[in-house]
Amino acid sequence: MIVERNSKTAFVGQNGQGKSTLAKIIVGEIDYEGELKLGHNVQIGYFAQNQAEYLDGDISVHQTMIDAANEKNRTRVRDILGAFLFRGDDIEKKVKVLSGGERNRLALAKMLLQPLNVLVMDEPTNHLDIQSKQVLKEALIQFEGTLIVISHDRDFLQGLTQRVLEFKDHQIKEYLGDIDDYLAERKVENLREVEKKTQPEKKSAQAVASKEKLSYAEQKQLKSLQNKLSNLESKINQLEREIKEDDVALATDYDQTVADTQFFDRYEKKKKRLQALMNDWEAVQLEIDEKQGE
Repeated sequence: MIVERNSKTAFVGQNGQGKSTLAKIIVGEIDYEGELKLGHNVQIGYFAQNQAEYLDGDISVHQTMIDAANEKNRTRVRDILGAFLFRGDDIEKKVKVLSGGERNRLALAKMLLQPLNVLVMDEPTNHLDIQSKQVLKEALIQFEGTLIVISHDRDFLQGLTQRVLEFKDHQIKEYLGDIDDYLAERKVENLREVEKKTQPEKKSAQAVASKEKLSYAEQKQLKSLQNKLSNLESKINQLEREIKEDDVALATDYDQTVADTQFFDRYEKKKKRLQALMNDWEAVQLEIDEKQGE
């Protein structure tokens, strides 16, 4: 696989297929077998899902940015902080008092100050509201270097990348275009359909025989798991609708929406709850697959 200079690539597909692992290999986070060759003068920035944990909690938001800036961009610190919704007295807050979403926003703002020509980003929109996501997206569109982004967020990926690499069933397949082109070619409506484990058209004789041998108790347990999966899907759909409504409220009437001081706390809890439900869904699906002998 070749990632060309100044290209923008999305990694999508099933969890557990190696998207984050490959990102960590590229940035030198983990040991690996095989060969990886970086281009001349490559300077990589890496944003992981836990990137906010690496911020110094004992200094202020403003000082965090000043420490990351250089002579050329130090004058832009306040503008960038403002774009990521740190305004007025907020910039003097200690990092340790920020919420998880605020820390993620600060980590992203800090990254944009650094002199990098390659960005590798793993789920950068987690805990971001729609305005912050749009600020980040515009910054990445304007970014003149190479971008690799792992994301489940279709809205964020629309118009951002020029190709999609799909990780599915231990294979990687390339699709040219952005996320909409990819979904159209795959003939699916959303990324969750892509992330589901492929169901074989025909079960092997061994799998059929295995299913026939299931005891009544095992069949009952399988039915219970399928009901649990359906219930999780309903909860996921409901939460996704609620988060979408919050995003629309932020986009159409930001000032009135954020006047509710509890809004972002509720919003972040919904995002965390959604991720937890998605994890539960994947675990139940895996258990069902194992019981069916797939």
